[in-house]
Amino acid sequence: MKITSSSKPIVYFNMKASKPISLLLTNDLKARLDNYLKEQPTTFKCDKTYFYYIINHLLIQQNINKNRCNGTEDYYTQLNIKSLQAKTINNIGAYIKILKNGEFIKCNESYKVGKSLGQWYCINSNYLKGTIVSHEVPKDHPLFRRILKQYENKRSHNNRLDNHLQIMCKAFMKLELDYDKANSWIMQEPKEYKRMLYTSSISNLNDKRFRYFKRNRTNNRLDTNLTNLKSNLRQFIVGDYVSIDLKISQPFLSMLLESIINNNREGTCYLLDNKEIVKTFGIKPIVLFSKIHQDKENEFLANLNYYNESVLKGKLYENFVLSYTKGITRDEVKQITFEVLFSKNESYQNKKIVFNKVLPYVLECVKALKKYDHSLLPIYLQKIESYIFIDCIAKELVQIGIIPFTIHDSIIVKNEQIEKALSIIKNVFYNQFGIVPTFKIETLKAE
Repeated sequence: MKITSSSKPIVYFNMKASKPISLLLTNDLKARLDNYLKEQPTTFKCDKTYFYYIINHLLIQQNINKNRCNGTEDYYTQLNIKSLQAKTINNIGAYIKILKNGEFIKCNESYKVGKSLGQWYCINSNYLKGTIVSHEVPKDHPLFRRILKQYENKRSHNNRLDNHLQIMCKAFMKLELDYDKANSWIMQEPKEYKRMLYTSSISNLNDKRFRYFKRNRTNNRLDTNLTNLKSNLRQFIVGDYVSIDLKISQPFLSMLLESIINNNREGTCYLLDNKEIVKTFGIKPIVLFSKIHQDKENEFLANLNYYNESVLKGKLYENFVLSYTKGITRDEVKQITFEVLFSKNESYQNKKIVFNKVLPYVLECVKALKKYDHSLLPIYLQKIESYIFIDCIAKELVQIGIIPFTIHDSIIVKNEQIEKALSIIKNVFYNQFGIVPTFKIETLKAE
């Protein structure tokens, strides 16, 4: 795999830099697009740079939205024409239509939400194979400044971040990867479309103009290039780092939520205040939740206690495997658990039947909370996660001079800082919830 490049990456903050912007694509896609345009000439004077921009834009968005793919090669993302017009050129919709008609990109009508928000697209994975090359946008091209302006506008809000996040942001902008080793690892990936996606991820890390560091408006998570980087590529972060991960984090957070509703445990986290819970889910789901408890109290508590104890020990998936008599793997249990927590109640019924065999009342409680809107539960759990990791743990770490990198439910710190960091993490959980969960500690350094 060959990636053409003209110079070393520049400093993120130098917005007057004239280094060309590289748009990634494959030789095969470029050649086929050239042939298609010869056979189907456009009715307007087109600039191929805008075709390449759309492909590159989808690559970036597909990396961010990869969890939507459900194990397929089709990573759909939404294209808002009006937004793209402001960022590129007025007739960008015509470029999208040509790519769609030529089957370079695919449109999934079922993803359409409303009439004004745009449609959902993904790159045809058949064109994400072969040699990866870059099309360079020079500084005198109209798109050059517009692309940089997008990122400049996003970063203009960083001065509104809390002080500890501004410090973390500066540290993140100095982070480096061993890009040669990372590219060598990517070359070993057997699926070519994934090579393209991974290459896009590290390309935007390498060119610091395209690093981003922002709070997500929906779930308050801290989103960066690092949070969307393939986990195997984190080993190439330059330096001696370790990650401290909360084991089975989403089940743990759901356990906290269920315990508060049942008045079994109290904490100081404002998101676990009963008024906040009722405000989020509505009174009817909470009443239904409580009714499950009241109708079969002994069985309910026994089932919930089994769940809670397994979660606290970090052994939920392993214990489920032992309790389920028909044979199942740990990875299968993990996938089923996520589907129980995050999917619509009517989805994945066959898998939820499996979950029901071991944890029937946990399933009923989750279904009650998702009765009217299945998206409320995962977003709420992510808000709790963000509060504890970003607003509590990261803040305390920065105050004592430990500047972490965060990836949702995990903290990355230097190896020599691990004892102090772990102590703070445990204290925060105890002070907030009165309990200390189980953590997984791993070194990131490549062998």
